[in-house]
Amino acid sequence: MSLRARILTLAVGATATVLVLFAIPLVLLLQRSAAEEGREGAADVARSVADYVSTGAADQTLLAAYVDRLNARDDSPPVTVRLPDGTLLGAALPDGAAEYTEQDPADGRGLSGEDGDRDDDRLMPVSEAEVHEVDGGELVSVHAGTADGPVLVVAFAAGQDVRAKLVDRLLLLGAAAAGLLVLAAAAAEVVSRRLVRQLASSAAAADRLGEGDLTARAPDSGPSEVRRVAHALNRLADRIDDLLAAERETVADLSHRLRTPLTAVRLDVEALPPSDRSEELEAHLDQLERTLTAVIHAARRPEREGVRPRTDAAAVMADRVAFWRPLAEDQGRTLTVREPAGRVEVRSSEDDLRAALDALLENCIAHTPDGTPIEVVLAEQGELVRLDVRDHGPGLPEDAVRRGRSDRGSTGLGLDIARSCAEASGGRLELARQDGWTVVRLLLGRP
Repeated sequence: MSLRARILTLAVGATATVLVLFAIPLVLLLQRSAAEEGREGAADVARSVADYVSTGAADQTLLAAYVDRLNARDDSPPVTVRLPDGTLLGAALPDGAAEYTEQDPADGRGLSGEDGDRDDDRLMPVSEAEVHEVDGGELVSVHAGTADGPVLVVAFAAGQDVRAKLVDRLLLLGAAAAGLLVLAAAAAEVVSRRLVRQLASSAAAADRLGEGDLTARAPDSGPSEVRRVAHALNRLADRIDDLLAAERETVADLSHRLRTPLTAVRLDVEALPPSDRSEELEAHLDQLERTLTAVIHAARRPEREGVRPRTDAAAVMADRVAFWRPLAEDQGRTLTVREPAGRVEVRSSEDDLRAALDALLENCIAHTPDGTPIEVVLAEQGELVRLDVRDHGPGLPEDAVRRGRSDRGSTGLGLDIARSCAEASGGRLELARQDGWTVVRLLLGRP
């Protein structure tokens, strides 16, 4: 899982945990609040009907119309009125409510004063609301005094209405929780993007350093921990730069110092009488001098090439073929080129690849008869790039590269240069004989 995904998961998970911890007591509180509101609503309706009844003698027809109007309202709980003579007006009561309405209302429970007595405001007394648990909800009853006797007013707070109210509030609460989760995710996304972008910049600088770009540096921005990583990476890059520079100077200095004794040895060898042994010593000295020159050249190579150079093999091949083509035409040779379209990048410096191609083309021209055709082929071969230099000459022994000699009357320098270029890129050099062609194949690594 990526760092960005982990930050998002942590932020959303922590927010969801907090919401759940708060939601449990909040749901219980909402449930109790909804039940109390339903009970209070039923009590208010029952009291209002009882107050209406207590204003005077109850006209049954008018009272029935009043109660029916209340029951017709969607937001009003069902109301039933029991008159002193036992007549029931209004809505049908749920199961289990009959025991509360069948009681003799003549007892006048909860009423202040004697039956028929009026208060100072000339209203008949009204009792406090009583709450009874029944199937499907709660029953709220209020007694009201009239001239004809006590009247019982009953209002029913249905449990399904309480649940519906609770569900509405829970939906609102869920929407608010979802909004908080979205806000937490958005905030985490913003933070993670900034953090990951800064880390990605440091990682990109590290990748560039790994590819040999020693000028790459990580940006000095972001949180302190990210800046610390960037500072450490930049110090490492500076240290690598210093070590490479010191190594180049040391190698170049040692190589230059070896030239003086090498010159003295060469003078001593040249003073020897001509013989096969002296010629062999001169050849060894030539090879040693070429090695020193190559070491000095590598040490002085521009730092911009880095530890993993890259170049376009197609462009280098086109340049070198154009250089050698006039000489090939003067000798009556056909110089054919086959290459893919576009760039073909290899892990080699331009100078090394140019030197390898020059050496191989020079060998073809120098050690084959005039008129011998030459062909240069560039192709992709899996994870490597294949560069073939072919001619219709007499061929090379299979161990020419291993022995360092071509057996065509040369020291094998061209093969050594080509082999070094191929191996430095992560590839190899191969010799082959195919359909009359002598093939020197460079398998070059990709950057």
